[in-house]
Amino acid sequence: MKPRYAVLLAFTATVVGAAGTYRASGASPTIGGYNVYYGQLHSHTSLSDGSGTPDEAYRYARDTAKLDFFSIADHCSYPYDRMMTVAEYQGIQATADRYNRDGAYVTFWGFEWTSDDTSWGGPPTLLGKGHVTVINSPDFCRATDQASNDLDELVKWMSTRDVVAFFNHPGQYNTTFDRFVFDRTDKIVGMELWNGTTDYYGNDGYYRNDGGLSYYDEALTRGWPIGAAGSGDNHSTDWGTQNEWRMVVLAAEKTRASIYGAMKARRFYSSRDRNLALSFKCNGSQMGSRIAGGTLHIEIEATDADGETFSRIELLKNGTVVQSWAPNAAHPHVTVTQDGRQGDAFYVRVYQSGAWAAISSPVFITGSRTDVTPALMAGSTRVAVGVGR
Repeated sequence: MKPRYAVLLAFTATVVGAAGTYRASGASPTIGGYNVYYGQLHSHTSLSDGSGTPDEAYRYARDTAKLDFFSIADHCSYPYDRMMTVAEYQGIQATADRYNRDGAYVTFWGFEWTSDDTSWGGPPTLLGKGHVTVINSPDFCRATDQASNDLDELVKWMSTRDVVAFFNHPGQYNTTFDRFVFDRTDKIVGMELWNGTTDYYGNDGYYRNDGGLSYYDEALTRGWPIGAAGSGDNHSTDWGTQNEWRMVVLAAEKTRASIYGAMKARRFYSSRDRNLALSFKCNGSQMGSRIAGGTLHIEIEATDADGETFSRIELLKNGTVVQSWAPNAAHPHVTVTQDGRQGDAFYVRVYQSGAWAAISSPVFITGSRTDVTPALMAGSTRVAVGVGR
């Protein structure tokens, strides 16, 4: 197949509004039929345990970090002696709306459901379940309240609202997410594979009898339809600049509706590079898709605006590498066939300079066109590798 090439769409626009007048200019790469947008969704301000104001955060992420999209997600129940109020949360939403400019800079708002154990000095209603970022909610719930302090209760609460949510820094603070055994929901769309400057993907998960699967793979193999995310979790005034790591969304356009729709579709990936573009398709369907099983025609493409080379590409199924390549090229393009059956999750991991640089959301096999046996899946691969220029 003829390689597809990343196209840069240059734009310059002057935006005038209540959040100020600024000149937005830059380039939006495209890959796999979508535009590529870089941002973060989990950051803090002085409304919880961070620094700065929401206004400063949204402005800094836009003007200094140059993010395409950004959200604040302050703790709603920590610090325990000065929990965020309803008026403060509504103020975050109003600030996000004021800064949002479709076509130039997309903003969201949310909160971090914070279920620590009681060792942090909180009330006995805390159960140590973990932290979850909830985006786009008109209101919030607290992990300190009896009615919403359990994961099943959080799922029930989210079921009546148009939200997306993410597992945050799995394993931190000895929290468990109930080892991913609670009511599954489509509202939880992703997991932070990195948080701040820490790699959580490389950690062994909660289970000790699964060959060292990561938290991400443990959730996937237990049926959670989640994608690969990451965020800065900023507590200082360096929103988006503490490093160059990004959550990257593949969307049709830079609008709140389009990027939010991409998040719902799990059409995003986790990147430890500020301008890496990645496409992963199975039978023409982009990462995050749910497709029927059988023979899968897989297409992987990656580019880097700085011309950095990709040293290795790996295709994983259910947490295990089933195919790998060493392209040593700045624009590799790989095609391969695999067989998939209901319940399988395939995703891609790409490397630069010996370390993983990006991990895709999976393609989920939710049905079957043919009766595919495990033995056939293990032995059926055909490979073609090309390099785009």
